[in-house]
Amino acid sequence: MFDSKYLESSEFYQRRYKNFSILIIIPLFILLIVVVLFGTITTREITTKATGQIVPAKVLSVIQSTSNNAIDENLLSENKLIKKGDILVSFKHDDEQLSAQVLTQQINNVNDRLQSLATYKMSISSGNSQFSEQDKFGYDSLFNDYIAQTSALDDDFSQQASDKVTANQQADHQIDVLKKHQAKNNDKLQQYQTLLNAINRDSDVKNNSYQSIYDSYVAQWKSAMTLTEKAQIKQETVTNIQQQIDQLSNGNDTYDVQIAGIGKSGPLSKSSTLDKAADLKNQQLASVQKEINTDQQNLNELKAKQQSTSNSYQNTVIKSPEAGVLHLENDKSKAKYYPKGTTIAQLFPELSNTTKLEIEYYVPTSNVIGLTVNQKIRFMANQNVTQPMVLDGVVKKIDTAPTETKEGPFYRCVAKLTIPRSQREKIKYGINGRVTIIKGKKTWAAYYIDKMMGDRND
Repeated sequence: MFDSKYLESSEFYQRRYKNFSILIIIPLFILLIVVVLFGTITTREITTKATGQIVPAKVLSVIQSTSNNAIDENLLSENKLIKKGDILVSFKHDDEQLSAQVLTQQINNVNDRLQSLATYKMSISSGNSQFSEQDKFGYDSLFNDYIAQTSALDDDFSQQASDKVTANQQADHQIDVLKKHQAKNNDKLQQYQTLLNAINRDSDVKNNSYQSIYDSYVAQWKSAMTLTEKAQIKQETVTNIQQQIDQLSNGNDTYDVQIAGIGKSGPLSKSSTLDKAADLKNQQLASVQKEINTDQQNLNELKAKQQSTSNSYQNTVIKSPEAGVLHLENDKSKAKYYPKGTTIAQLFPELSNTTKLEIEYYVPTSNVIGLTVNQKIRFMANQNVTQPMVLDGVVKKIDTAPTETKEGPFYRCVAKLTIPRSQREKIKYGINGRVTIIKGKKTWAAYYIDKMMGDRND
């Protein structure tokens, strides 16, 4: 049946090769060889981890607050799809509206005043009223006053002309009277001269106004007895007549002086009146132009204020500058005020198959060494699903200086994403996740040696 010597040989080999030492050492040795081979042949990734979120490669617009007024209506919400011109935020604008109404009323009033001034200026230039109705600023009355002043100048000239005619008439009358008296005086003088000549020549006189003097002289001369008496009578008569002649001659000289002393006005020129009227017109036009310039300056200032108020009024409503997707900087849906200039949202492009996306993440300054552009990254979204979304990308930008945050200084990094077509429908802006930046690779053996040497690989 069974040879017992074979049994003894088998037992011998079993004791030789199946002892405890052989069964432990050989597997451990083989395992060691496998581990050494694995550690020297296989490699592992050297990575740095961070937290990031999906953002667009290009931001369409940055929405900033345009007013310090209280918020009236807030229509902001994360990932809201909006169209161009949609209202995002409206502020209370009672003060701006009231200021705009007051300024509009003031501007209309100044425009009406300028129009009335222009009509007033045309009326002065033409000399005829251009007002079709009563002016509310009273410039039609001012024009009537101007016309009254020019009429007063004309009336004054007419009065001067009339006074001149009257004065000249009076002067002519006085001269006529004096000349008549002078003529009578000349007649008397001629009568006395005729009488004197007749006595001196011993001739006869007839029909003389002073015939009685001559007759008396003749009677006395005839009654004289001697030549001496006759000569004395003649001398006395001649002397008396000569005195009358001298007196009458002096009277004529007096009349000549009086006549010469009566002055008559020369021709009356209207140029002075015309000059006064022209001066009055120029003064009125200069005054009107000054008012026009002042009102025009006021109008420009009011329009500037109106533009500023209009801008303030327009700034009480924030509208979307273009179509896109809203991304809020923070949860400000319940805020009562947005200080002017504060960034409240960003406008991202609407997601499509061609939309370029990026990952924005921040790396602590302690882990920034070894990070370079064009390194590969892996983004794993924080999603409560059995198969989380994993996307690959390439580092596109690393800031040259850190950004200070509450947690300390961080370097902002941006990586370009490669999105498979199957994942496009799952993509949303603002999805957060873990970013793994692949710095490089090294064998497991080198990795653990560096670990033991105190080098932090990731």
